[in-house]
Amino acid sequence: MITVVGSYNVDLLISVERLPKEGETVLASSATRAHGGKGSNQAVSAARLGSRVTFVGAVGEDEEGRQAISFLEGEGVDTSRVKLKHAPTGRAYIPFDKHGRSTIIVYPGANRLLTPEDLGTLGGEVMITQLEIPEAVVREALAQFGGTTILNPAPMVLSDTRILADTDILVPDAEEFAQLTAGSTLERGVESLLRKVRRAVVVTLGERGAYLAHSNVRRLLPAPKVDAVDETGAGDVFSAALGHYLEKGESLEDAVEFANSVAACSVTKVGGVGPTLAEFEEFRSKLTGRDKCHTRTPRK
Repeated sequence: MITVVGSYNVDLLISVERLPKEGETVLASSATRAHGGKGSNQAVSAARLGSRVTFVGAVGEDEEGRQAISFLEGEGVDTSRVKLKHAPTGRAYIPFDKHGRSTIIVYPGANRLLTPEDLGTLGGEVMITQLEIPEAVVREALAQFGGTTILNPAPMVLSDTRILADTDILVPDAEEFAQLTAGSTLERGVESLLRKVRRAVVVTLGERGAYLAHSNVRRLLPAPKVDAVDETGAGDVFSAALGHYLEKGESLEDAVEFANSVAACSVTKVGGVGPTLAEFEEFRSKLTGRDKCHTRTPRK
């Protein structure tokens, strides 16, 4: 089982020809509401791949909160640990351009009211968490959990890096990595972070793939080449696929290659949630050469 401790937001997706510059107004071609939030994206993405998933988070006592729980349950996610808070359900405002590039502004709402006491006792083989919820909650979840812990440090608002001591696998993107390492080179920054985490660092690099560092391994693992439509949530999908693969007892290197491919599949459509296993298999069947060789699905 995978436990996800994280956020739920209503995503407001705004399609534009190009992202505006500072002080500039641009016109949108469409605006769409969708279910989102890093925690929800991770939970649903893992469930769509076939994992049993429990989501621990908070939504408001409003219609959007009720819709959130209904959506999660409809995706097969256990919502018994979702707390209702006297605050609006979180929101994210996401303009994205014709190349799939996006910016995100998050209003945390009910997510901000999640407390360490709301966690209860966490179970499962893998836990995924991130920083769209209070840091104290993340700290307690990482310290308590007995299985493999995955921390996606996004948004990078970490005030105390000692939290990394209870992190097995740290999964930052390039920007988060730069902030964590004060702008160090990839090689030097990775070595610094490896001294702080328990097991591994995986730096996601968008279309380039992911850089894996653990034990004696230092390797860039390329991602399949795709035409991106919307990169929103790709990091969440990557973390979910990584957790799903590790839950099946597969190797970390194979898990990163699988996560690269699932994330690549996810950016070929609008929205922050990953593909179902059937959708991924269809995507995989259309790949050729090296890309196809490194997208094996995990054993059941």
